[in-house]
Amino acid sequence: MGGQSRGALFDSDDIVPVLIEGVLRLVWWVVRTVVALVVFAVRVPLLAVPAAVLVAVGVTYGRPVALWTTLALVVTLIAWRLLGPGTFGRWVRPQLSAAWKTVAYEVAWRRIAPRVGLVVHDHGPRRRRAGEVAGLAWVKVTPAGVERLGIGLPAGLTPDDVAAKTDAIAHAFRAREARIAPSGPGGVVIELHRKDVLATTIRPLPVQAADRVNLAGIPIGRHEDGSPWCFSLWQTHVLIAGATGAGKGSILWSLLNGLSPAINDGWVQVWAIDPKGGMELRPGARLFSRFEDGTPETMCDLLEDLVAVMDARAKRLATQGIRKHQPSPDSPHVLAVIDELATLTAFAERSVVRRIEQALGLLLTKGRAVGITVLAAVQDPGKDVVGWRDLFPTRVAMRLDNPIQVDMVLGEGARDVGATADHICETTPGVAFVRVEGTRAVRRVRASYLADDDIAALASRVTAWPALTAPRPAPVPAGPFDAPAPPRAEPPTAPETPAPARSEDQRPPASAAPQRKPRKPRKARTTSTPTAGVEKSATDRGVT
Repeated sequence: MGGQSRGALFDSDDIVPVLIEGVLRLVWWVVRTVVALVVFAVRVPLLAVPAAVLVAVGVTYGRPVALWTTLALVVTLIAWRLLGPGTFGRWVRPQLSAAWKTVAYEVAWRRIAPRVGLVVHDHGPRRRRAGEVAGLAWVKVTPAGVERLGIGLPAGLTPDDVAAKTDAIAHAFRAREARIAPSGPGGVVIELHRKDVLATTIRPLPVQAADRVNLAGIPIGRHEDGSPWCFSLWQTHVLIAGATGAGKGSILWSLLNGLSPAINDGWVQVWAIDPKGGMELRPGARLFSRFEDGTPETMCDLLEDLVAVMDARAKRLATQGIRKHQPSPDSPHVLAVIDELATLTAFAERSVVRRIEQALGLLLTKGRAVGITVLAAVQDPGKDVVGWRDLFPTRVAMRLDNPIQVDMVLGEGARDVGATADHICETTPGVAFVRVEGTRAVRRVRASYLADDDIAALASRVTAWPALTAPRPAPVPAGPFDAPAPPRAEPPTAPETPAPARSEDQRPPASAAPQRKPRKPRKARTTSTPTAGVEKSATDRGVT
């Protein structure tokens, strides 16, 4: 009935219904245009403001003045691009790219979303035939050229559904790679990467003053969006996993470079272990308060000495009523660096391995609160190699051998949201994936590279303070089989009391000898030939 009434009103040849329809359509078009202009002004203010100024100039002073103003604006942008490419790339290029890509991607998304499966259908009696498609809410472009698409999710779709389609979305937009990031309830952000901005080597970053070094954010490299990669050593332990040649040393030396002012001032100490004979860390021995690259026994002694320092500090803080350690030259933050954790226990005796495991377990469970951070590098992140993997809150996945190892390092589902550490090229050492703190999102980063000359210059200008010391407790056997048997206690005996004296009648005569019990006569020995192949027992041979 409602459809018949609408057809009678708008399909009539009478002029009044036609005018009403035209007015309603015009009002609706004006409202949509105003809303679109407001949204455009909010999304791209750098273009919306000049456009509004040009319109106001044209209305106020006429078209010729508006044209000359537009020409002056274009010349200004060209001169800005030539004279200040850095600031132009940060402020103008992203806005220009976002302006035209907003329009282009609105059209493209309507075609791509249904084809990759980002559509939900009603399953009730009034289900729609076309379904509801995830909508494109906004488009932004970072100064590094990363295109960020804000997607509104209809009821029935989750960020995991979008994460499963990242490869298809990347190919549909002709991008090199696509990753997702959370954007609050009901939304998700898709990041399109068209070029590898981390392909070039990053030079060492400038060193800050000692009073400006922040353990919660040490600059060591760059994110893929061009922002600095700041590494945290505060209240955490760090696990760096990567195959041979992945560039684990780049992260280690970049951290030491960033910590060098604090090391020189004494409120940070580095205790280093290099099980590979010092090939990696010995050039920077002047930066280390303790350094061991000899036998597993000496490396184990270093860890046990650090455990003693940890216990002594914990008792002192507990006595003072302090729950969190604050570093100072008298009580520095200690960074324990283990270059290759698996090699540390690979060639040691079993008793030494148990001591190492016990010391590491204590440091990983009790060290964070008292200002001790363990940083370990491994090649194989398997559970059989790193038994304490879950005790490392901060993990870095460099180039790995297979997709399973990615989830081992960064957690379950990390590869689904774009952490393709198994696809990192061998020609880009130092590239890694890290978790964004507090979220499931991952970021692709690259650490700066310090050449041998840079390491030598770093070691020449830094001198580490003497290592902390604390009395070590008496060694405790690592296992029940190593413990010596305790001396057997003698049962307590009652004090001897003198026996009562006997009378003369009760005493035996002096010549009387003690009588023995008569011995049982021995059986006669019989001789017999044993059966071939069967040995007679002792009883059969007549031996009692």
